[in-house]
Amino acid sequence: MTTLKISTHDGQDYEETVEQYDAAALNAELNNNEINTVAIGNLIISRVNVKLVVEKA
Repeated sequence: MTTLKISTHDGQDYEETVEQYDAAALNAELNNNEINTVAIGNLIISRVNVKLVVEKA
């Protein structure tokens, strides 16, 4: 399990625990103009609102 910290452009911070984290795959989703939302763990969020995703140590 990996815990991620997600910061958004609207000033919110979230922590989500995911079984697997593939930074390259998430980056591809966040940069895909055909996608409106992304799912990170149980969080469903607008891809354009995501500012930062980091693994929490």
